[in-house]
Amino acid sequence: MHLVVRNTVLIGLAAFGYVALWKFASDNGTFALTRESSLQNRLPGTGEEYATEFTRWRWLDEFLRGILTIFWPMVNGTQPGSSLMCFYFAGQGIVAWILTALEGQRRVNEENWRVVSLTTVYGLLFQGLGIGIVGPIFLAFAPLGDISTSPVLVHHKTDVDAIIPATIGGIIIPTILMSLHTPTVVSLESKVDLIRLWQFFPLLFRLIQRAWSSFFLVRLNTYRDELAEKSPRNQRQALRRVYIFGLCCAAIPHTGTIAASTISLLFPTFFGHNISAEFHPANLFIPVSPFSGKQAGTVGEGAHWFLQWDMTLMFLTYSVWAYFAVVKVIYPRSGVFSTSLLLRLTGWSLLSGPMGAALLAFWERDDIFEAEEQKINSRKVSAAGFASISQAAEKSE
Repeated sequence: MHLVVRNTVLIGLAAFGYVALWKFASDNGTFALTRESSLQNRLPGTGEEYATEFTRWRWLDEFLRGILTIFWPMVNGTQPGSSLMCFYFAGQGIVAWILTALEGQRRVNEENWRVVSLTTVYGLLFQGLGIGIVGPIFLAFAPLGDISTSPVLVHHKTDVDAIIPATIGGIIIPTILMSLHTPTVVSLESKVDLIRLWQFFPLLFRLIQRAWSSFFLVRLNTYRDELAEKSPRNQRQALRRVYIFGLCCAAIPHTGTIAASTISLLFPTFFGHNISAEFHPANLFIPVSPFSGKQAGTVGEGAHWFLQWDMTLMFLTYSVWAYFAVVKVIYPRSGVFSTSLLLRLTGWSLLSGPMGAALLAFWERDDIFEAEEQKINSRKVSAAGFASISQAAEKSE
């Protein structure tokens, strides 16, 4: 029942995602403005020309030109409100990716442990099509987060440990680099290339993860090391490190963005009236209705609406996924609907954002699995001890 309800909601979100992202962007003129800028080979808003060749594959370079046109106004500093929204989106998105990568490493999904995994393909698809559409479809059909698969740990704790350096090297550093100011810090062409490179972060993450784990695994040369790598206790400790790291990635941008937005609301002159208007909570977090009939005046405005909906749909998708992944574990008697879990997710969202709330829910689920496993082991030990005592008593007789 839980699975049917979850998948129905997720497929419904994917259908609405098409309306809110692609259809709305087409109807409000965003895509038309984007194509116009791309065909002129000029960056929107600033008008500079740039080199179109990046991968030497014409079809891919043309596709990247369209994506570059969307992202350029977000990270070039001309729209402070959009840049702040993307800062928030990035922090929450990193956690969404960490959760996806963790669940993809459960032993039941071991076919994912190849150079380009299923989750890597998923990441590349949502970079091109939008996580608001691809995310619900993937999570509805991929065996990630299900109660029957989640208790199973990964092959080695090094595989879990590799998530942190892969996130830093494959996501955080490329995100920072593409956000550097031009021309004072990086040249125009370098910034353009960094934005295009960032689109491949799922592949960068994967390559760093595999290189990191492979480097440490080849150094295991004793039976004791191998046992330590596969030890459930060591793996749980590695999972906790990743959860703490992910929570920081969510909470720091969440706190900073909420603080800046609240200051702009309460003290409009603190940042100046223009920036305060862009930092207003409504401008950052409340997307324009796709049925409003509004038209985008610039590529930057349309891109803001597009990414705003993409972020909102990501929040809804992963919140639904997390809810149904943990409700049967934390509240097994509540059925499909649990008011307590909804209230807890809401409270966690206020503290660390929706993705931080999803991470805390998965973390609590793993702790419950650990507690249940310890109870089972304790019973086995007690049963073995009782059996040995019985055998000794029989021999003495």
